[in-house]
Amino acid sequence: MSQTPGLNPFLPFASYIPDGEPKVFGSRLYLYGSFDRFGSGYCSDCYHVVSAPLEDLTSWTDHGISFSTADVPWSEALLYAPDVLFRGGRYFLFFCLSDGTEGVAESESPAGPFRNARQITLNGTPVTGIDPSVFEDGGRIYYTWGQFELSVGELNDDLCTLKPETVRTGVLSNGPGREGFHEGSSLRKLGERFCLIYASEYTAAFPNCGGRPTKLDYATADTPYGPYTRRGTIIDNEGCDPASWNDHGSVVCANGQWYVFYHASSNNSAFSRRARVERLTVDEENGEIRQAVPTTNGFLQTLLPEHLTSPVHACRFFGGAFVTQTKDGRFPAVRLQNGAGFSFSPVRFSAGAYTLTLQYKAAGTSKLCIYLGERCVSEGDLPPAAEWQTQTFRFSAEDCLAPLRFSFAGNADCAVDALRFTKDAEKG
Repeated sequence: MSQTPGLNPFLPFASYIPDGEPKVFGSRLYLYGSFDRFGSGYCSDCYHVVSAPLEDLTSWTDHGISFSTADVPWSEALLYAPDVLFRGGRYFLFFCLSDGTEGVAESESPAGPFRNARQITLNGTPVTGIDPSVFEDGGRIYYTWGQFELSVGELNDDLCTLKPETVRTGVLSNGPGREGFHEGSSLRKLGERFCLIYASEYTAAFPNCGGRPTKLDYATADTPYGPYTRRGTIIDNEGCDPASWNDHGSVVCANGQWYVFYHASSNNSAFSRRARVERLTVDEENGEIRQAVPTTNGFLQTLLPEHLTSPVHACRFFGGAFVTQTKDGRFPAVRLQNGAGFSFSPVRFSAGAYTLTLQYKAAGTSKLCIYLGERCVSEGDLPPAAEWQTQTFRFSAEDCLAPLRFSFAGNADCAVDALRFTKDAEKG
């Protein structure tokens, strides 16, 4: 099975990089994030940096391990979400660990390796918290961090000590009537406004907190210290996996197009999180971001049936279905029974006859119905198969742009792996 470049998730299926902070350095777009390992919990002992040339954002390179806990002299804890700042010809990696400590390391390359790690301190005491963000504006370097309560301060030129007189706490909060701040702050600017993007547990009903933090919300202010006004949601990953829990990411403008980078979990868990991306409509003058929805498209503007090679590219799972990873390197959708299934964002079909070939396993007879929009265009049985088998489905389509949905029936547990759409040759 070949993976279509640019589709969500846009990195190789076995690459689990959540908490993405996108940055444009030179002619490339870099993504800095945590590093999950399949079947484990949150994060790990290292970071990987990935990047793509601005002229082709479907072509991503993994630059390997850029930093690890072996590079941290004061802790052996796991590495949580990072951020990066370019200053004075060097790149500075701001990181945090699962024990609550935070630090900074540096490199001559945006891909690392990052060295010379030192702790972030305030009044000589190590700062504690998670998910640092750093943003330079007018020569001042603002640092944000925290969970449930967000702190903001200004860094000295050494980039590891905070100016005590600048530190403010509770800038965002999950307190009653507040912004629903959970974690994962990212400070940006939209036009002349400061913009904080964050994992949000905001709910419309008072006390405006306590929801699952699957949303990336944003709030704007005239100063980096606020007061901030919550403006809305940028993206919500609920439904990308039955057990979706958190989200973390940020926005970037590349080649004149705005994007939001975020993550979605897999394996019916809050973990094994993959990087995803969506195009955004942003009104910089008014500091407004139009909410996006999870799609299959990723960096591709038009989704064609031949792009779809795996259920991993689905943007929604329902009825208890989810994507997992097997020991032999497959990435099937599983628990496909009793109304479960998965869907892709609207696909551009041209008029004609199509054949879908898929690989599956089933504990008993299962039934698949393929929907274009609300119309079932093909249905048929998947006979019992203890090993991976191939089955074909044929259907006709008109010229259309329609959501594609696979819905399964029957009590037998079924799994589906590779997909292949082909258009039948015209007769004449």
